Amino acid sequence: MIKLKQKKTNIKEKIKDFLNSNFWSKQTRYRIIVWSIYILFIIVILKLINLQIFQHLNKDKYVQKVVYKETEEIQQRGFILDRNNNVLAGSIKVYNIDLDAKMIEDLDLVEKLLSKYGINLSVDNLKSIKARKSHISIKKNIPENTILKLKDDISKEKKQAEKEISEIKKEKKKYKKDKNKLKELNEKLEKAKKDKFVCIKISSNYKRFYPENTLAAHVIGKINSAGAGIEGIESSCNEQLNGENIKRKQYKINKYGNVYSDSLSEEEVEESKNVVLTIDRILQFIVEDELKKGLDKTKAKKGVAIIQNPHNGEILAMASFPDFNPNNPVLKQEYLRNGAIYNSEEPGSTFKIVILGAVLEEQLFNLSSKINCENGYFKYAGKPITDHDKQGIITVRQILEKSSNVGTAKMAIKLGEEQFYTYIKKFGFDSATGIDLPSEQSGYLAPIKQWSKRSLPTISFGQEMLATPLQTINAYSSVANGGILLKPKIIKSIGNKKYEERQVVRRVISEDTAYKIRLALKSVVENGTGKSAKVNGYTVGGKTGTAQKYDKQKKGYSTKHYMASFCGMIPAMNPEIVILVVYDEPDGNYYASSVASPVFSKIAKRAVEYLQIEPDIKVKVKKINRE
Repeated sequence: MIKLKQKKTNIKEKIKDFLNSNFWSKQTRYRIIVWSIYILFIIVILKLINLQIFQHLNKDKYVQKVVYKETEEIQQRGFILDRNNNVLAGSIKVYNIDLDAKMIEDLDLVEKLLSKYGINLSVDNLKSIKARKSHISIKKNIPENTILKLKDDISKEKKQAEKEISEIKKEKKKYKKDKNKLKELNEKLEKAKKDKFVCIKISSNYKRFYPENTLAAHVIGKINSAGAGIEGIESSCNEQLNGENIKRKQYKINKYGNVYSDSLSEEEVEESKNVVLTIDRILQFIVEDELKKGLDKTKAKKGVAIIQNPHNGEILAMASFPDFNPNNPVLKQEYLRNGAIYNSEEPGSTFKIVILGAVLEEQLFNLSSKINCENGYFKYAGKPITDHDKQGIITVRQILEKSSNVGTAKMAIKLGEEQFYTYIKKFGFDSATGIDLPSEQSGYLAPIKQWSKRSLPTISFGQEMLATPLQTINAYSSVANGGILLKPKIIKSIGNKKYEERQVVRRVISEDTAYKIRLALKSVVENGTGKSAKVNGYTVGGKTGTAQKYDKQKKGYSTKHYMASFCGMIPAMNPEIVILVVYDEPDGNYYASSVASPVFSKIAKRAVEYLQIEPDIKVKVKKINRE
């Protein structure tokens, strides 16, 4: 106890000594007061900064949330246009009407207004209204002119209500002392203030339309219910066509959150971008018209036709049948597939330009070189190679004219596997062309290691390998333009961005070799299997192809099912356009000379007239004796 008391005494003495020490001198106390003021000042400043900046931002966000309603509005999807700016796909603004059952003041009045514009409430609608549901879908895809008239009627009703409110207020001034009358007028005023049509909710969206219906449907594609592109340009350019959504700030001024005005946010809005195609609407119509007529005549299962500019790779027309109408629902995905880039089949004799180009380029043969075609029967690796048109010793030019498989096979054997494989790849087969369309197939060519002893001659006349129609026409275009393989072009521009005039892939053959192939193709039309492809006033160069289809079940080539095709250029020696026509499984006469070549001729005749391509043959006109 004595020790504790002693300790307490010591502590008191120490505090007393400290307070009496020099530390608490007048100067020290002054410094403490000054520093305290500084610290308090800093605290006040920090508090103000917190209130003015950080808490202000939070409060501003809260106010924004309460006062403003920010919505994201889908921007109008860009248009798809042909090369001459004709609309192939566009979007129109349409409106939807919903009702908020919780806010209906006078259902009869609402029904009467809507029925004026042919918008009638269904039994299900009335059940939902009775259940007081907040959002009831009444009608979709209403034209803008109907909505404008409806809004005008609602506006007139509001003006009438404002007029009534003004008159009631004037009347109230007369009956200041009449409590009963004032009560009656106040009830009228409250009723007049209520918005009778606030329950009608109008929203907008865009509806895609295709004014040309089925025209170029496989190139254009279509959009799904969510507004995203499926197949065609709608798919490959989906992002560019959609653009950025528009953000709107809507001012909410009553307890129901009704919007009375809205404006675009300050954020810059990027406009949707229109896509301009290389397709020409008129040429597309010509191609589809003639292809369809041929399809009806031959009863073929499928048909494809393409027109290409060989000098820049532009696709001027691309048609595929069966087609579809993008304005209507498509039941099966396969209907959307573009046969021109998706269908991979054995090309048959149209492929013979590859072996001809290779042997001419390697100087193994020239057009006058003679080859024994063995009277249409040549046994190789234990199995025969045959010709429909039996020939003996003929020139290389005549081998192409008569479409001799035996002669073609002998050229391939002379060339050899390695070089032939190289030239097939150089001409663009076994790889996708890179066209700006989805779902393009690359065809198929087995590696040399997998070739059988018969593969070399068999592939030379278009069997044991697969190619798309686009690959075939693109290879012919390389012959037409002097030996350069180009990337096929389907888009001219997107928005302000113009695509390159042409994209060179590689040089395939020399100009001289390309010229010689064109001479041989010209002979095919003048003297050989392609006579039905002639066009009055013009030279035509091209090649027929009648390919047996491979039967997977029988594991051999069918004797009933064929692919008939013709690929040609006009004028023959200075081509302006290249055209390909393909029919899959024509019924009856299946030869390309009877099925595909005549359709080529009709398309070419109408195309050169439309494009105003100068004739390169003087047409002899018979003089009529009028005496």
